[in-house]
Parts: sequence; structure tokens; C-alpha cells
Amino acid sequence: MTKSPLEQKVIFAILISSILLSAIQYIYNRSLWLDEAVLALNIINKNSFQLLQPLDYNQVAPVLFLQIEKLFSFIIPNSEYGLRLFPLLCFWASLYFFYKIIKLLFTDSYTIIFALSLFVFNSTLIYYSNEVKQYMGDVLVLTAIYSLVLQTDKREKDKYYLLCIAGTVSIFISNAAPIILFSTGMYILYNNIKNKRPGFKYIAAVFSIWLISFLVYYYCFIHQHPTKDIMIDYWSDAKAFMPANPFTKGFYEFLFSKFKMMFTSLLNFNYIGLYCLSFLFFAGYILTRKRKKTGVTLLLLLPILLHLLLSAFKLYPFDERLVLYLCPIIIIAIAFGFNYLKEYIFHISKIERSRLLLIFVPFIFLIIFFTNSFPIKNEEIKTSLSYIKNNMQANDNIYVYYSAIPAFTYYTDIKFFHISSPIIKGSSNRGNKELYITELQNCTGRTWLLFTHIYGKEENYIVERLDTLGYSKTEVFNNKGTSAYLYYFGE
Repeated sequence: MTKSPLEQKVIFAILISSILLSAIQYIYNRSLWLDEAVLALNIINKNSFQLLQPLDYNQVAPVLFLQIEKLFSFIIPNSEYGLRLFPLLCFWASLYFFYKIIKLLFTDSYTIIFALSLFVFNSTLIYYSNEVKQYMGDVLVLTAIYSLVLQTDKREKDKYYLLCIAGTVSIFISNAAPIILFSTGMYILYNNIKNKRPGFKYIAAVFSIWLISFLVYYYCFIHQHPTKDIMIDYWSDAKAFMPANPFTKGFYEFLFSKFKMMFTSLLNFNYIGLYCLSFLFFAGYILTRKRKKTGVTLLLLLPILLHLLLSAFKLYPFDERLVLYLCPIIIIAIAFGFNYLKEYIFHISKIERSRLLLIFVPFIFLIIFFTNSFPIKNEEIKTSLSYIKNNMQANDNIYVYYSAIPAFTYYTDIKFFHISSPIIKGSSNRGNKELYITELQNCTGRTWLLFTHIYGKEENYIVERLDTLGYSKTEVFNNKGTSAYLYYFGE
């Protein structure tokens, strides 16, 4: 179907909107939160060789991602802008490849506009486009590899060369690459067997190079990693591993919770996501299979099933940020469902085009996007630091809640917060909250309490106990995910 001028303008507007929204989020420059801060401290305080070794603070990230982040931290030093530039570029590249994929899979402008709207106006993707973590790199790898394997205008030999290079690089930049490459490999094998193509020597060569690359990466950077047990315990507590026994209640509770997560958090469209989009998602899978699009079904279904299987063996957790790369394939499955539904409605209505539908779909998703706060905030510790700096007096103390220490350290390291006042770094006392009070009672004089990334209701407990004990509270500041208090503890 030839695109009308209106259809072309709507698609162009959606693409520009994606760039603008992610750029505004980038320029807003929200504060680093705990997970970003601990990784950022590794990046800015270690040299390139040290980043090839196990990281501090139990952090794990692909080595090529770390090297690129280190490079950008030199280009724009002492700023989150440098650390967030690569994830932003990954998002823009992912948008380009995703658009290529949906054009290869769909000829209908309505479906292309629908799929683009789901990708562009998804606040989760916009948020991670500015996260100092590797997850947007996972999205880039999937969209780049899938767009390449689905192309039909390249010579088979050239396509295999490109897949070989792209796959090898992806292993060093994305922890999700083995899942993506395995799914891609099954698609290639299926297509060659189905179409009786004689390219098995090229396939064998590509697969061998991918496997060798992964084994090298595994041996050098994963095998006997010191954080393995810590990560398993952490993600077990987060319930990110699927129970291995399908005959238990927990197995189905896990699947239901992760299904709900995908359609309310990963695709952040509230109840529209949970009900309407989940219906289209299942319809898309069923109808692609019925219409004998088995190859496409493999690309869309295998990564989800394989990731769940790996989580059952406690090899790769199934959690929102770790499955961010599934966003494009979930959207594509939904788009197939939408395409078939639209065809049916157009057929019974005996209409060919609807100008209203072209504008209505992206408008609805844009409205949902802006129902959430934008630019997106998380833990705005910089606002608390600025408030303290603007209101403190000489000889004031600063007590830093233990979960705020990484972000506080980062902002002192880059000289955003540079003072000579005494700093008291709090301890984690989750087992006995009264120890926080004992710790604070050792303070003297005017003392600022800095909070962010609060565990449970610990902040409320500390503040209420200090008030009950009669300590004078003269300043209070609160913002998204952060707060600061000024107490007087006597001489």
C-alpha cells in the first residue's frame, strides 16, 4: 500500500517526537540513583584496564559497554551527560533499526504507525535511554541483529558477513546477546531448511565464530566471577528466577507476575497495556502461526522462552531492566494482532482508509505518556545537595544515609558538591533500626541528614524517633526520592 502524504507526515512526526522526548530527558539531567551511581564510580575512578577486571560495589556490566562509557566520560568529563550519551545514542540507533524491522514486516501504514507509537511513547524506553546502565545496549543489539536478518535485499554472503561481525561485537556489549543470537540462529536454520537454500557452510562459519566469541568472553569475564553468589542471592530475593517445577503454585504465580510486569511496567501504558495490548499480543502470536509465519514466530517467541528457561536455572534473572530488550518483539507481536484486527474491521466496514485512525492512535499513546511526570525523575539527590549547600553554616555536619553514600560520593568526586564540613557515613542497620538512632546520637551540633533510596520506612522511623527524643528540627526539604533535614544534637 502506497503511503499517502498524511501517513508519511504522521510517521515523520512520531520519529521526531522520539528524538525530542529522549533529548529533553537527556538535557533535564536527572540525578543518578543508587545503581547508576555505583557503576558510574567504577567508570570514572578506574582506568580502561581496570574496567576489564571485576568491578567494585558488586557491579557487573559488559566490557565493551564499560570501555565506551569510559571514552564518553573523557569527552564530557565530570558530568552525567558524558555517562548518558552512549545510552541515548543506543536508543536513537534502536529507533532506526526498529523502524526498519516494522517496514520489513508490515506494508500497512496504520500498523507501522501503531507499532512506532508503542515504541516511541513508552516512558520505560525513554527513561532507559538516559540510564547509566547497559540495558539500552541490549535493545540496540536485538533491533540491529533482527533488522539485518530480516533484510531480503542483500546477498546471502554479505548478510552472513555482517551478521558475523554484528553478533561478535554484540557479545561484548550486551549480556542478552547470547539469547538474541540463539534465536536468530534458529530463524536462519529454519528459513534455510524451509526454502532449501544451499548456504549451510556460511551458517556453520557464522555460528562457529559466535560460539568461539562467547566462549572467550565467558572464560575471560564470566567464569568464576566473584559476584556470582551475591547476584544469585539478590535476584532470588527479588523473585526474578522462575521456579523450575511446573507443578507448583509458585511456577504459575511467577509467570502471571512477569506477564503483568511486561504489560504494565515494561510497556508503560497502564490498563490499556494490561488488557488491550495483552489481547493483541496473544492474537498476534496465534495468527502469525496460523498464517504460517513460523520464522517470524521463532524470532518473537524464542527470546522470551529462552530467557525464562535460563532464569529457572538461575543463569539470567527475568526482571524489568534485564528484559528491556524484549520490548521491540513484544511490540511487534502486538502489531501483528493489531494488523489482523484492523483488516477484519476494515473488511466488515468496507472501508480502505481512515484518516482519523492515523492521528488517533499516536495521540492516545502520547496522552498516556504525558499522564506520567515528564521529564522522568527517580531519586533527585542533587536537589537535596543544593539545598544543604545553600543553607548550611560553617562547622555543620552531614550525616549520609547508607544507601545515599554511592550517589553522594559520585557528586563529591565530580565536584558538584564540594564542601569541607565533616561527613558521617551511615551504616546499614536493617536488622535493628534503633542502631540508626544510636549512631546519630553520637553527632554534635547542627547536623544535616541526607536521605535517598530509602529501604522500607527507615527514614520515617529515624525522623519520628529523633522528634520523639526532643531533638530540634529546623529545616526540612523533600523532593522526588530524596530529602534533607537539619537537626541540632547539642554540644
